[in-house]
Amino acid sequence: MKKSLPARVMREHPNLDQLKRQAKELLEAFTAGEADAVGEVKARYRDADPANFALHGAQLVLARSYGFDSWPKLKAYVDGVTVKRLVEAVRAGDIGQVRAMLKARPELANADLAENDEHRALHYAVLERAPEMVRVLMEHGADARKGIYPERNATSALTLAKERGYHEIVDIIEKEEQRRAATGGPGTAALDALIEAMRDDEEDRAIAMMEREPALIQAANRDGWTPLHVAAAVRNKRLVAWLLDHGAGVNQRGPRGRTPLEVAARTRWRKGDAPEGFREVAAMLRQRGAELTPTPAVALAEADWLRARHAEGSLGNPSSMHLFDSPAGLLTIAVQHDQPGMLEMLLDFGFDPDERTRLEDLDEAVYSWGMPLWHCALRGRHAMAELLLQRGADPNGQVYASGTPLWNAYQHHDPAMVELLQRYGGVVPAATAGYSRDTELARRMIADEAAGRLPEGTVPPGRTLAEDLLDSAASGGDPEIVRMALERIDWPRDDRRWHWMLWSSLRFWNHIPGLDAANPALDRGTYLTCFRLVLERCGANATGRFGQTILHSVAASRGHVTPEEALAFATLLVDAGARWDVRDDLLKSTPLGWACRWGRLELVKLLLERGAPPVEPDAEPWATPQAWAEKTGHDEVLAVLRKYGP
Repeated sequence: MKKSLPARVMREHPNLDQLKRQAKELLEAFTAGEADAVGEVKARYRDADPANFALHGAQLVLARSYGFDSWPKLKAYVDGVTVKRLVEAVRAGDIGQVRAMLKARPELANADLAENDEHRALHYAVLERAPEMVRVLMEHGADARKGIYPERNATSALTLAKERGYHEIVDIIEKEEQRRAATGGPGTAALDALIEAMRDDEEDRAIAMMEREPALIQAANRDGWTPLHVAAAVRNKRLVAWLLDHGAGVNQRGPRGRTPLEVAARTRWRKGDAPEGFREVAAMLRQRGAELTPTPAVALAEADWLRARHAEGSLGNPSSMHLFDSPAGLLTIAVQHDQPGMLEMLLDFGFDPDERTRLEDLDEAVYSWGMPLWHCALRGRHAMAELLLQRGADPNGQVYASGTPLWNAYQHHDPAMVELLQRYGGVVPAATAGYSRDTELARRMIADEAAGRLPEGTVPPGRTLAEDLLDSAASGGDPEIVRMALERIDWPRDDRRWHWMLWSSLRFWNHIPGLDAANPALDRGTYLTCFRLVLERCGANATGRFGQTILHSVAASRGHVTPEEALAFATLLVDAGARWDVRDDLLKSTPLGWACRWGRLELVKLLLERGAPPVEPDAEPWATPQAWAEKTGHDEVLAVLRKYGP
């Protein structure tokens, strides 16, 4: 079976001499016509000719296989030009060093510090209140609107600067954003409002806005998307037709070079998305001159075009993807659009059935693989799944932040897909039991572990079965599994892992609006029961990342957690002795401050009634409860504070 090499995995401590040897070996293997080397080169180097292919070409291919745009960028990484070093330079105020590092690797301006830490260099520049450092980072393309998980909306660099009253920094950020968008077109606010209307299918409103301000038609937002990109993405035929009739650029390139046709082909991950809407929009765009690219060619089953590109060596599959980007691989596109012929043809070309990719937004080597099979499980494409498995797809592929194909099949109640994946070696992940509230499955797993027959892969590396069951069952709302897991966990009461387990109960997994795997018919009250069970083991002051307590987290709980539910969680914590004087590291605020910022009126009343001071003289002026209520416009909260105030 012909198969291209997946993206290479970077060793923990890379060595430049070793990488040079790898490039030389790749060159020799490609020149000798070895199949794996030919597949790797052709996937990442257009029109590679063995007669003329040189070492610099092999170095470029190697760099791309490791997730870097060029050999100099790979070399810079090995030499220590990393996001961690950049952050150190930012915090030290070394502008010269920061400039030098960004010259070598500009992408570091928008790199997360780590997979589990979404701080970026710009966050630290704002937190240090270093306006000139902010200016340098913004000049190098830093995104000031990217927040930090789990409170992303509250923790972008721009929001942090605004809410702290760092007016000089806000001015620098906004002026640089205006400079980026300065094309003589409309302002950012007008374009944002237009895009919001289009995403909400408010066609009449969107058209009226563009009729009043025609410059909006050709404008691009701060990310590079035009109204036609957005209309194509939501597959709104009326808006697409209107924009084309009024001069919108049908081949306008957006981020990562994507045209409106390309964007339209990238179906959402939702199970119910139908390809028909894409085909209608695609026909409109192509009639007006939209250029064909590989992604829409696969979606439209343009086999001859794809064969021609493959024959000339220009058809490749990406070896990296952005952390929050839509799936990029052509095999995934074939599955999404239900094109089994395209899937088979791409596999015949030698494409990797797992579409192993490296996440570009991280300096550390984090990989995702198995997306084509994952989408087969999502959409019940049994024949396509079997084809992928026959060609070597991993039934236990790990799709970043989305689980395995078998987990997806189980979540969507597809026993035939589960059986198929297990027949090829698929293992049901432990978390499946908790999220699905499958108590019997959890019992079998525990029994299998005790008997020494638990299949390898049931639990991710670095975790225990009990830990995985507890996490998922708290999220999914299954008290019985939580009890079984707690019996097998002996962490000290002050172990930081308890904070995460408490927070898991606040996720309300089976009641998340819009989540395909959710099951809103299940009892919502069990999350509180799970929370109480965990709370009994660790106490009320478990502290997690960035210094926030679980009481902070309740104050910022998601919108689908009702006020009554949030109050019940908070009451449990206060009754158990939760402190209200702890300040987190990012917002420098107490749980009362967080409740005021998020407008949790019921929590504000509870905390004040239980003795939390309405005035916090030790807080920074921008981080007091009153300051948060005023800034966020929560007048009812402000009134309650004043009632309890001096």
